[in-house]
Order: sequence, then structure tokens, then C-alpha cells
Amino acid sequence: MAVDRHYSRILEQRLLPFVQAADADGLVALLAASSRSEQRTAGYMLGERLLPDAPTDAFWHMTEALVRYDSRALLITLMKTFLVRLARGTASLGDVPFARLAASFNEVERQKVALLLLPALGAPEQVERLFSVMQIPKGREQMVYLVRIDTPPCLFLLLRSLRYIEHDRQEVLQVARQLMKRGTGRSFNLASIIKVAFGLDELTGTFSLRLQPYQIARLEQSYEAFCQTTD
Repeated sequence: MAVDRHYSRILEQRLLPFVQAADADGLVALLAASSRSEQRTAGYMLGERLLPDAPTDAFWHMTEALVRYDSRALLITLMKTFLVRLARGTASLGDVPFARLAASFNEVERQKVALLLLPALGAPEQVERLFSVMQIPKGREQMVYLVRIDTPPCLFLLLRSLRYIEHDRQEVLQVARQLMKRGTGRSFNLASIIKVAFGLDELTGTFSLRLQPYQIARLEQSYEAFCQTTD
């Protein structure tokens, strides 16, 4: 059985010159000439040690080349590096290479990357920007992702997205029950809001929130008010 290794000094010495020179072609050629075990180790090292601190242009140049070479093995590793750089402010959802990369995703890759990035986004505007870059339309398409992420920005946008399907009572009810099944405080509170907003009298549960219909519009319009109510 192959054993994954996360570090090799010898391999680092071979990788480093290509990373320092932003030589994506040379880096890909090195990986192609390496064993599968070495490739796995190189992937870990690139994602965790060598690319987080690379200059922005070099990071994207090498990331695009590496994903083209082997997206199955390297895409999620490199998107985790992208998350690190987002947190540091050395990468942005608005980076043109990210949009270019996102446009190349197949449906499985789009799902994996979206579900990886969404929990780390701290504002509704960031979530909307990600959806825009990844060409995920508003309405049902976005709800597929939003209902799976238990963060205030995603839950807020989920509430707003339900207006796209408010004519389908059973689908709204299904979303509310899915939130209740998850059982976190935030998701349960959102289910309570949905019950009032859409008049779902058949949705039963022990809800701590006591809301009136006239309060719902403010929660849909104000992220601050939504957070104060659901946290």
C-alpha cells in the first residue's frame, strides 16, 4: 500500500527553483517525470509550503498550469491554498485567473470548489461574487449550495433565494425541514423564520423565535438584522 508523505527535503530542493522562477512548464515537466508517490508529496508541498507565499501572479500562473496538468489530484489542494491567500489578502475572488479557472470547471469540479470556498466567506457580497464568478445562477441553482452551508452569509442568502420558489410550497417546506434536520441553532432559527415568512403552518417543531409576519421583510433586507435574530 502506498503511503502519502507530506514532506521530502530532496523533493523540495527539486521543486523550489521552478517555484521561485515561476516556471510552470518546468514544474509540470518535473511532476510528469516523477512517480505517483512523489507527485502526491509534491502536491502537498506545493499547496502547504511553497505556493501560499508566492507572488500573486506566480501563484496563479502555476495554479492554472497545475490544474490543467492534473485537476483530479491538484485542484482541491490548490483551492485550499487559495483560501489561505484569501484570508491573508494576497488573493481575491475578483482575480482574473480565478475566473478563467472557474470557467473551465466541469460540474463536479464546480460543486467541489464551491462547497470548499463558501464556508470561508464572511459576507453575503463575497458569496454572491463567488456565485457570479463560478456562473451559478440565482434561484434553485444557488440554493443547492446555500442550504448545505451553516454560515450567516449563506443562510441569509438562502432566505432571500426562497422568494424564487415561493410558488412551490412543498419545495419551501422541504428546505425548512432540511434546515431543522441539521439541528444547529442558526439553521433551526432560519426554519422558524421561513415558517412565518411563507405561512408554513404544517411545519412543526419547538421554535425559540417568536416572530410576526411584518418583521420578515426587515430580516430579508438587512443582513445585520438577520444575524442579530438568528445568532
